[in-house]
Amino acid sequence: MVSAILFRYSPTLFIRRFLLSALLLLTGVATVAAQGAGDSARAVGGTTRSYLIGLSHTNILDTYISQEKASGPELRYIFNKERRRDSSRVSFTVMHQAFITSSDTRGNDNSMLSAMYNLKFGWHCNWWPLRGLRLRAGGVVDATLGGLYNTRNSNNPAQARLALAIDPAVGAVWHFRLWHRPFALRYEAYSPLIGAAFSPNYGQSYYEIFSRGNYDHNIVFTQPGNAFQLHQLLLLDFRLWRATFSVGYMGDIRQLRANSLKYHQYSHGIVVGWRL
Repeated sequence: MVSAILFRYSPTLFIRRFLLSALLLLTGVATVAAQGAGDSARAVGGTTRSYLIGLSHTNILDTYISQEKASGPELRYIFNKERRRDSSRVSFTVMHQAFITSSDTRGNDNSMLSAMYNLKFGWHCNWWPLRGLRLRAGGVVDATLGGLYNTRNSNNPAQARLALAIDPAVGAVWHFRLWHRPFALRYEAYSPLIGAAFSPNYGQSYYEIFSRGNYDHNIVFTQPGNAFQLHQLLLLDFRLWRATFSVGYMGDIRQLRANSLKYHQYSHGIVVGWRL
C-alpha cells in the first residue's frame, strides 16, 4: 500500500505532505503539552536497546549495471538504542542496520548480490500529551555504505553505494493494556531532506574515476526530488517469559536519479526481536 501511494504521487509532493502533517501534529501536541503537562517533564529517563532480525522481499534496479529489475529475499539486522536523562525532553538515538540481498533477474538466478550498512544518529524532542502516549520529532545524520554486484556482468559488474544525508524523523510510542497484560505500539519514520551521494556518470567506468582521476560530477547533491527515501518501523512490544519481545513491519524505500542513471531498492518485510 505504501509503494502504491508513492507511485501515485510524486516524491516531492509526498515528502512535503509528510513533513507538513508531522509539523501540524507536533504543533498541536506541543500546545497540549505546554498547557500543563508537568508530569511529562518529570518522566523517568533511561536507556533502551532493541535488537531486530528482518526478513523482507526486495526489488532492485540499477541502470549502471543492468536495465532489468531484480527481486529476491533480504536479511536485515537492526540495532536501535535510545537514551534520555530524567526530567529531560531530549533523547539521543542511534540505529545500526546491516542487510544483504540475493536477487534474480529474468532467467538468471542469484545474479544480483547486495550488501549495505546504514548508520543513523541524532536527537529527538519528546512530548507526553496523554497518559501512556509519547510523541517525538527531531533529526538524524544518515550515512550509508555498500554495494551491488552482478555475477553475470563482465562489463560494469559492480556499483558502489555511498551517501550522507540529514533526515527529519518522527515517532510515537503508545503503552496500553490488553487482557490485563502490558503492550506497546511503536512507530518511527525517517526521510532524508538534504545530502550528497556518490554516482558514476553514464558510460563512465570506475577505472576512469579511481585510476585516471577523471572526475565527472561523481558527488551529487540529493534532495527528495532526485533521491526520495523513506524508512519506517511499526512494532508491537509484548511481555513473555519475563522478557519484552517485538514483532512488526519494516519498510525501506531508497531511490537515486543522477547522471542519467537510475537506482531504486524497495524492501518490505517482517521483523522480530527483543527489547532491553
